Formats: sequence, structure tokens, C-alpha cells
Amino acid sequence: MLEFFIAALVIGIAPGPDNLFVLAQSATYGARLGFCIILGLCTGIAIHTCLLVAGVSALIAASPTAFFVIQCLGAAYLLYLAYKSFGVKAGVVQMSGDSRSEPGMTSARSLYMRGIIMNLTNPKVILFVLSLIPPAVRLDRPIHPSLQMAIFGGEFILATMIVFGCIALLAGTVKKFLLTSPKANRNLNWFSGAVFVFLAVALFFV
Repeated sequence: MLEFFIAALVIGIAPGPDNLFVLAQSATYGARLGFCIILGLCTGIAIHTCLLVAGVSALIAASPTAFFVIQCLGAAYLLYLAYKSFGVKAGVVQMSGDSRSEPGMTSARSLYMRGIIMNLTNPKVILFVLSLIPPAVRLDRPIHPSLQMAIFGGEFILATMIVFGCIALLAGTVKKFLLTSPKANRNLNWFSGAVFVFLAVALFFV
């Protein structure tokens, strides 16, 4: 099972939409809130793993209609996030905060939920989990296949937290240098919005 964990690390390091999403959001909101997004993404992976074990993921992947509906929901949510990012007024400096933050600031809870929704409304995550975890299951192991899939899901989550955590820390340093520059923060929000638009389109073409 160590081989699976190493493979998950390599896959996490490889450039992709999730890496870009974590990079953009951590640069916009800071490393601490970036970790909230990562926890949300990992929670989404945990839910997908449970759906995989229950056989629901295979049913969704086999249904073009269900797959398309999830694609549309995911794209609509991403475009909504893009709209919010583009709507940030010039001079507004978004900083990390909690649920008691002032209007216009983003809370840790909302970013955590953003990560969950991002993964749950991304049908490509379903296909990715289906193509990554089941092939690693071996019937000659003294562990039930369902439990093996759960373990592999946990390893995938751990690998994701390590890789994305490093990205959040690096991107968060950018935020520290830009806290006194409203114009730079405005540009970061526009960059974040552009990333959301790209991810919305990528759901259908990547």
C-alpha cells in the first residue's frame, strides 16, 4: 500500500486544476484560509470514497444524464464564485478571519464548504477516484476489498493534504507581501475569478 501512497503524492504534485485552485485561493486569502479550502477538498474526497465503496460512483459514471447534471451544477457554482471574485471593489483588502469577520471578508467556514462543494460537483473527481482506487485493490490481501478502498482513500487524502498544504504555504507568503496593497489584492481577486472561469470550462473539455 506504500506504492499507492507514493503514486498519490506524484499525482498530487502533477500540475492540474485543483493545484491551480488551491494556489489562487491561498494567494488571495492567505495560507490559513487556504488550509480551510484544502480540508474541504479532502472532505470531498472522503465522501467520494464512501460513494465508491457503496457503488454509487460507478452508477453516476455509467449514467450520461447524471454525469452531465453534475457537470452543469459544478460549472454554475464555479461561475458564481467567479462573479463574486470579479465583484470585489478596488481598495478592498481581503484578509483571513472567522465567522465574525466584517462584511466583505470570507470566513473559514465558507471556504471549507467551498472546498467540499468544489469536489462534490466535479464529476471528474468521480472518474479519477474510480480509475485510481479500485485497480489498487488486491483480492489476495487479508483485508476486505471495501476496507482496502477506504484505506486507499485515506492515503489519497493524506497525500493531498501534504502537497496542497505546501502549495498553500508558498502562496500564502505572497499574500503577506500584498496586505498593504489594495491594487495588488484586487488583481489577485481577478486572477482567482479567472481561475474559476477556467475550471468551469475545464469541467466539460478537460
